Amino acid sequence: MRVSSLIAMAATASAAVIARQDTSPSAKVLLGGSQNIAVAEYNGKEFKITANVSGADAGAASWMAFKEPNLIYAVDENSNFTRLFKYDASANKIEYVTNGTGALGVVSLAFNADKTRLVGTSYSEGKIDIWDITSEKEMKLVKQLQSNDTLGPNAERQDANRAHQAILDPSGRFFAVSDLGSDTVLIVDSKDDAYEIVTRNKVPAAGCGPRHGVWYPAKAKQATHFILACELTNQLQVFSVSYDGTGVAFTRTQELSTYGAAFPPANVTTAAAGEVIVSGDGKDVYVSNRLTGNDTDSIAHFKVKQVAGQGGSPCKPAPGGIELEFFESLSSGGAVPRMFSLSTDEKILFSTNQNAGAGLIAFNREDAGKLTVSSAATIPVSKFGDVGFGPQFVQQIA
Repeated sequence: MRVSSLIAMAATASAAVIARQDTSPSAKVLLGGSQNIAVAEYNGKEFKITANVSGADAGAASWMAFKEPNLIYAVDENSNFTRLFKYDASANKIEYVTNGTGALGVVSLAFNADKTRLVGTSYSEGKIDIWDITSEKEMKLVKQLQSNDTLGPNAERQDANRAHQAILDPSGRFFAVSDLGSDTVLIVDSKDDAYEIVTRNKVPAAGCGPRHGVWYPAKAKQATHFILACELTNQLQVFSVSYDGTGVAFTRTQELSTYGAAFPPANVTTAAAGEVIVSGDGKDVYVSNRLTGNDTDSIAHFKVKQVAGQGGSPCKPAPGGIELEFFESLSSGGAVPRMFSLSTDEKILFSTNQNAGAGLIAFNREDAGKLTVSSAATIPVSKFGDVGFGPQFVQQIA
């Protein structure tokens, strides 16, 4: 069963009531997955699919980027296309506009600071696409970079350079690109539209397989740290970062499991960390754990502890750092939570489950960052398609 009848079926999907102290209108969230791009409205109690594109036109939209007020850029990780759609909220329509031809198997997209450029990362080829998106009708590939650092020791999973994610730093100048194949985080400088690889940060944990990372803090002129989720070893790597005017260097300060000590995966061979995000106030970090072999996969919650700097002088104390402390683990509500994101007010965590269970789920987020699941609204994977064809991407767009 595919999603051609998704809108009608989703209207009948059951959903639990969720208490939400928010007087804002219904949130609109963008969803992507295999042969499906959709918009769902969430009123604090239930989801309702209001617009969708399915089949070949949607492609394998495992990652998307929304440009206000109405443009959707979507990867097709099974081809070398990056697609452009236009979303008409008043008519509840998503219309295909065009596609650009770039690297094969792009799995992540990120805008530059003024949203005139779009950076895509290719898992299949280890390439980095730079797109000119100044036009609403076309995409122009202006440059491609190649990740070519020495491969890691995992012969099966690190057989090639695999650029997995690009994420812009708070300064709006530098992109961090995680290469799962080479255990490297590349820094791409966008100054003067140059888009050059200026720093290559090797992760000390050989074979870790960098997947996704996040700059810390999110709301600052410059980052002080970078938190990296390693897919192959299920670890978080925490780095302090230093800017020298031309690049960004990483120094590892902490390494820890993406699982709490009491919540190990049943199958350590298949287990693979997925997404990592940090709250806007810098107090909470959330990580998804996939393919665990447990009844359901999990979302791990870490608290960010501020650490005083060592050394320095009374007039100029040494800068402090951060440490992550495991807080709790909770069920993702299904299997393979590939991606999740916070709502714009950060009161809700929207999550996907690709393979089974709740394909789309909303967690209440308390002021202290704790997630609650007893009153979560959901749409099951079966409403999107067969097993394994649930959503892989979710983000609030309005």
